Amino acid sequence: MKRGVSDDEFDAVPREQQTIRLSADRFDSFRDWAVNGTAYTAAARVYDEDGRIALVSNRWSDGWALPGGAVESGETVREATHREIRKETGLDATIHEPLVVVEQTYRSAATDETYTGTYVVFAASADGPLANVEELGVNPDKIMAASWFETLPEHLHDGALLRPYL
Repeated sequence: MKRGVSDDEFDAVPREQQTIRLSADRFDSFRDWAVNGTAYTAAARVYDEDGRIALVSNRWSDGWALPGGAVESGETVREATHREIRKETGLDATIHEPLVVVEQTYRSAATDETYTGTYVVFAASADGPLANVEELGVNPDKIMAASWFETLPEHLHDGALLRPYL
């Protein structure tokens, strides 16, 4: 078990399965994280007091996505969630209960080789304005926009998998 992940904390949390086919280059770029790193990613459904949800747009996702990212060595899943929300939206969120644990299989489109990872989505709350996109460290692989939504947008990354938990 990796630091920050407690089987007890996630025992009663719904679980989903997901297989992600990646190009050879993208598959190789995640290998170190999956094999030698934490193999965990974390994100949050961040609502404000008006019931709006904060979502981000980046170059790698298909549509709007939950703020989140990789859990780094030495941090808990909750710490990573808080860090990623702040980095991607500028919000200082309060992290609540886990909503879903997605057990992911990453598969190389070139070789059919696989490795596994775990994606945890938490409920979270925060209020205030989102940071200007210029303050979010925009680059070609990172955040292009952050926005509050009154309802979930049609184009939601992993929407079929995540909508029931949002």
